Amino acid sequence: MTDVYHDTAFRSDAIPVLPPGGHSEMDKAFQRLPWGHYQNPLVPSSMAVQLAYARLFEDENDADDGFPWSEAVFTVSKGFLSGLQGLMYMVHMCAKLAFFISLFPFGLMILKVVFTEPNLQGGLWLWDTAKVIYPFIALCYFGGKYGRLLLAHLTDRLARANPTGLYRREGMVRIKGGKSVFEAPFIEFDAYLVHTPSGRGGRYFNLVLRHRYSKHELWMKGLVTDAMNQKDIHAYWDMIQQFMDVSGPLPDVPIFEPFRSRDPVTKEWDERINRDPFKWRKISPESWSKHHEQTYRDRLHRTNFHHPCILDAHIQGRGLPMPGEPRGAMLA
Repeated sequence: MTDVYHDTAFRSDAIPVLPPGGHSEMDKAFQRLPWGHYQNPLVPSSMAVQLAYARLFEDENDADDGFPWSEAVFTVSKGFLSGLQGLMYMVHMCAKLAFFISLFPFGLMILKVVFTEPNLQGGLWLWDTAKVIYPFIALCYFGGKYGRLLLAHLTDRLARANPTGLYRREGMVRIKGGKSVFEAPFIEFDAYLVHTPSGRGGRYFNLVLRHRYSKHELWMKGLVTDAMNQKDIHAYWDMIQQFMDVSGPLPDVPIFEPFRSRDPVTKEWDERINRDPFKWRKISPESWSKHHEQTYRDRLHRTNFHHPCILDAHIQGRGLPMPGEPRGAMLA
């Protein structure tokens, strides 16, 4: 296994001494999440996406591609084209809705022509009325549909060229900014539960990894986007830690299932417990919603994520004294 995992890979049972650092402004504004004690790496709000992704890989040969998630990398790349792709989808759906809504008044206009002016002049009036709105609806419908497909293709190509993400075998985090790429070990990042207004009196929650010794940060919107439940983010952080921790198997969640046999530690674990390699892929998104979702949501609700941070004990200035800090004892 030593030829698979790099020396820099994260091992929760072998954390080195880390220098002092941090961001007091982030600590005041948001909740810094503790490391360790993985309890519940399954995020119910993301399961529809996870199951759909896992079911793309029907056998081991299909798992060769494994993008954007696999046993080695968790890609996080959100950009302008991704947002534009969502906008094109909304244009497509709005045009479809507008077409069906317009059928009722257009039908009334047809009846008016038939009963009051069934001649060429009435037909021309009907044509003049329809020739502006329906071509516009058609342009939005087909432009939104095929424009979105084109953008999806471009987004996929750009995302594959973007190294931003978490790398399990190397224990590294990479963040692309402009033409440069920032790289640092996973253990040099602090995780924050951040929140933004929902616009409806509530809050959206997400996970941000901030480099302890610089201003670089990574918004973890690759899988969870704007959760309404804080515990979804706690579970997401558990999943991310377990993914990066090569001292144990990959988290038992759908997106990593097709690739579990390619990770040595996970393969050994699965063989030991005789795990069904298609445990999750046998469950459809519909079956999940009907038979399993509430059970896992209840389990998440009962989980206590507030526990001591195992990393703080290895950081100077947190759990360890600062270098050169006087250490004395009062003798009786």
